[in-house]
Amino acid sequence: MEPHVGDRLERRHEELLRLVYGTPEGPPGDAAAELAAVEAELAERLGPAVTGPADAGPTYGDTSADDPSDGSGPPAPVAASGRRPLGRGRAIAAAVGILALVAIALAVLAPAREALSPPRGLAVFERAQTPEERGRTDEIATAAELQPSEAATLRSLGRAFGHDFWAFRDDDRVCLLVRRQFFFSWVTSCTSVDGFAEHGLSRRIVADDIRDGARPRRIGPGDVVVMTWGPESIDLEWTVER
Repeated sequence: MEPHVGDRLERRHEELLRLVYGTPEGPPGDAAAELAAVEAELAERLGPAVTGPADAGPTYGDTSADDPSDGSGPPAPVAASGRRPLGRGRAIAAAVGILALVAIALAVLAPAREALSPPRGLAVFERAQTPEERGRTDEIATAAELQPSEAATLRSLGRAFGHDFWAFRDDDRVCLLVRRQFFFSWVTSCTSVDGFAEHGLSRRIVADDIRDGARPRRIGPGDVVVMTWGPESIDLEWTVER
């Protein structure tokens, strides 16, 4: 083949490539057919050195060309990574999978979140009794002379300054149970639900009633510790009156 003939054929090949693949509204006339013929001739003359589309080009006027899944029409755009974009079905499946993973994560984290966010105020009665609470319910109910309905609502508020603090409910009443540890009696303070929402429940403990091992150094003889459990309390709160 003469060099000038090959150059002319290659230039025409490049022009046809621009017409067929670079024209948004489709190639004019029979450019696609001519491109196929030129590529066939180049392949015949130059052998495997020719690079370019292996088929006769896209088919225009067929609505199926817009769907890359059926193998017809122009090649789907390739991302910079070399991967084709996800089809619509795959994208939906991926989104559903992500939502499922989020739901599983929330289900797993819910108990941890509950443990990290203890109940406030009267919300303590919304949780189930712990094994320790169930184990002491009969003992406390008997010693404090509680009714069965009251005993069923017993919840521990913890220990502080050598005293045990528990709470129970009876319809519209909310009660605080306090006992100095080791063989002392339970003391009960009650109020209405509305009263609790406004003021909470408090118990005053004289410093002399706090054994030495449970009394901080800054609490001196004659001081009074005011223990409070209120509507926003997570733990028992206390202040000191001199």
